[in-house]
Amino acid sequence: MELINYILKILTFPGAFLKAFLEQLACRMYEVPIEFGRYFQKNELCGHVEHLLAPKKGSFGICFLPHIIMLFCGLVFTIPAALNLVYLGKINYFGIIFLYVGISCLLNLFPLIEDSLNMWEHLYGKESKATAISKICLFIPTVIMRAGSYLEHYFVTVLTTAAFVWSVPYLFTLFIK
Repeated sequence: MELINYILKILTFPGAFLKAFLEQLACRMYEVPIEFGRYFQKNELCGHVEHLLAPKKGSFGICFLPHIIMLFCGLVFTIPAALNLVYLGKINYFGIIFLYVGISCLLNLFPLIEDSLNMWEHLYGKESKATAISKICLFIPTVIMRAGSYLEHYFVTVLTTAAFVWSVPYLFTLFIK
């Protein structure tokens, strides 16, 4: 399974590199020590940075900040390219490159399982000191990131990204007409 993960990360190297870079920036923002800063390893940490588990607020920030930036980059590149290639049927180099970069960002969207479990424990665990308002407001993003980390671990994000790329032009044109 690690070999398939490594091959997938190498094939989508722009997204994997950007995700690891954003994780490293988030770790520095929240002052979480980085144990090993190599971005491409032949294990489950490929496309991630090996760091200590983040304390309290840092646990959500290390998961959420790279996630939202990767989501934004993936949508910015994927939507116009998918509209051009899938819906209009126009094939050009920029469309293919944009689609590749967008798909690579969307495939490397979620945090590691350990990071998402750490985030969940700091927000909803027995010793959590999070306020009720923050628990309510952060519930949906936390569930999405926790479920997404499992989906990415078992390569289901490949299918969801393909379905998204294929269906977004048709959904987008429903709102434009």
